[in-house]
Amino acid sequence: MDQTPGTVAPTSDTKPCPACGETIKVGALKCRFCGEDIEAFVARRDSAIEKTLFAGRPAALYSIGRWLLTLVTLGIAGLIYWIASLATRFEITTQRIRIERGVFSRSRQDTELYRIDDIALEQPLGMRMVGHAVLLLRSTDRSTPVVRLYGIPGLSGLADQLRECSLRERERRGVRVWTQA
Repeated sequence: MDQTPGTVAPTSDTKPCPACGETIKVGALKCRFCGEDIEAFVARRDSAIEKTLFAGRPAALYSIGRWLLTLVTLGIAGLIYWIASLATRFEITTQRIRIERGVFSRSRQDTELYRIDDIALEQPLGMRMVGHAVLLLRSTDRSTPVVRLYGIPGLSGLADQLRECSLRERERRGVRVWTQA
């Protein structure tokens, strides 16, 4: 390892400060050079990075009614449901929900998570029997006031993650919600 005169090689008990790049102790909570709280800085930086929570297509047979109709029609309904599920793609990240629809021509709908006001999880009996649910997201977006997600495995856990991400996005963007009294 080449060293220029007057510089000190970093040892194993030091690391660069994520804010200013100066060499600090590994266990440091605050940088002695820039005064930045290390954990808070890393948390702010990581919250600004968009991470994918789910990306994929909804299940074709997400309720007992669809299963029964597929059996009665000897699979023809299942084929139609499968083609319909191929025409829909969900991408849920820590900052937005993107829904793409269409087979030949495509349309894309984006809803920012900081606009989500209410999260409702509905599990009708037919969906509960096969382990699925419908997630309704009400937003302040005028073009899409309600976003409906269905056919996604583990949707109830994802609903909790979406709530946390929505609150984090509001805080990160400085959005305040005012309610009428």
